[in-house]
Amino acid sequence: MQDIWGKVQLAEGEIHYFEVGDLHLWCTYSDQEVWLASAYSSELPDNISEEHPPDEVSWSRWATRNNANKIEIQPVFPDLSLVVNSEYALKVSPDTQIEIFARIPIWIRISIAENDYQLTELPTVLLSRTWFGTFTEGELCYYATTKARRTLAGIDKKPYLVSCPITISNKSATVLDFEDFCFRVERLGMYKYEEELWADETKIIFHGEESNSDVIMTGKLPQGIKSEQAVATPRKKIQKSLATRTFKRLIEDTFTLS
Repeated sequence: MQDIWGKVQLAEGEIHYFEVGDLHLWCTYSDQEVWLASAYSSELPDNISEEHPPDEVSWSRWATRNNANKIEIQPVFPDLSLVVNSEYALKVSPDTQIEIFARIPIWIRISIAENDYQLTELPTVLLSRTWFGTFTEGELCYYATTKARRTLAGIDKKPYLVSCPITISNKSATVLDFEDFCFRVERLGMYKYEEELWADETKIIFHGEESNSDVIMTGKLPQGIKSEQAVATPRKKIQKSLATRTFKRLIEDTFTLS
């Protein structure tokens, strides 16, 4: 499995090629500038060269302080919340708590290694955008389809997916019946363990369809993972818990934006 995370020393004219998810990335250093080119599988012919991007893919150039030629490539969470479609409907009885795992596509952040100056961020998979909530109370999200799995045993490792443990507790008097939910990832950290990416735990407490759910980023790490294995800090470091609408979408998928 290709491991692209970490620091990359760019030599004059030497091209480094990476593929993660649907993203293809070429990096080089030329005339005291960092050059990056990227494209997605759907935009490229079947046979591409790792030595040079196709003519239709343009380079972006950065002149950097001290002519720095070492970059760092890090995994990060998407820059918006995700509406996660669990593929199969799930029912949670009253006074029941379950743990599920959602695997979502990550973004990559490219920075100058010596001063952490951010050059760009790129999604590894292009996702549609959608609106979650009402016209007056809602938020712009990405839309992702995944399985709400009860276990990840036997599941293939994929370097462009982060596995997110989510505990759902139904504190209402009715059955929680849902196919999708709003997953707010901006307060989660990311960890690398045995060539896989993991997030810390999210706990969602459901109080009924007409009430907000409590969403708590507990900071609890999956078994075997230590804080020293962190590869990305949360995009937002404050407010570890919030009360917000999580399960009920009042605007349907026809409002998917792109």
